[in-house]
Amino acid sequence: MKTSLVNYLQKNVQPQMLVFLLVSLLILTMAAGYLYVLKKPFADFRQSQQTLELLKNELQTELAFSAIIASTQQNINQLDKKLNGSSPLLPVNQLIAFVIGELDYIAKKHQIKLISVKPEAIENKLFFHELPFAIEISGSYLNLYEWLDDVEKNLGAIAINRFIINATNTSSERHMELTLVSYRFEGEKT
Repeated sequence: MKTSLVNYLQKNVQPQMLVFLLVSLLILTMAAGYLYVLKKPFADFRQSQQTLELLKNELQTELAFSAIIASTQQNINQLDKKLNGSSPLLPVNQLIAFVIGELDYIAKKHQIKLISVKPEAIENKLFFHELPFAIEISGSYLNLYEWLDDVEKNLGAIAINRFIINATNTSSERHMELTLVSYRFEGEKT
């Protein structure tokens, strides 16, 4: 049967037609193989590649967000230090002792004589508490200025309600009386 089919094709079919039939059979076999065997794995492979790219982009975005979050947190910490200084959130009696200790430490650092620190009555204003301190100090004018600058950095939101600077018997010394007010938000411990 095999030889008769081959003989029949050789006698009745032109060689160009035979080549066309063989090429068509080959193309149909490849198309069927692709559709039934290879199409799904190729689609899965493309889907996997797209998922991989999406995950890479997500990872880069997440890293960028982590950097943004870290930078924002650092800015918040700097602003909090500017607002509250280095003083911790303490109840009033502990805060008064802390402020007096800081004033004394800063005075020693700048060679200022801290004569007296008297806490005054706490007043509530809008959303915050005012904690005033009547302070008496003496030292050189430049040291007084540096002391005041350090006090502001270490104690945060402060204001000077009143101050008087007088010359002393020595030409380089100044005597200063001031009322320094520290501010705390109502939500903080008092």
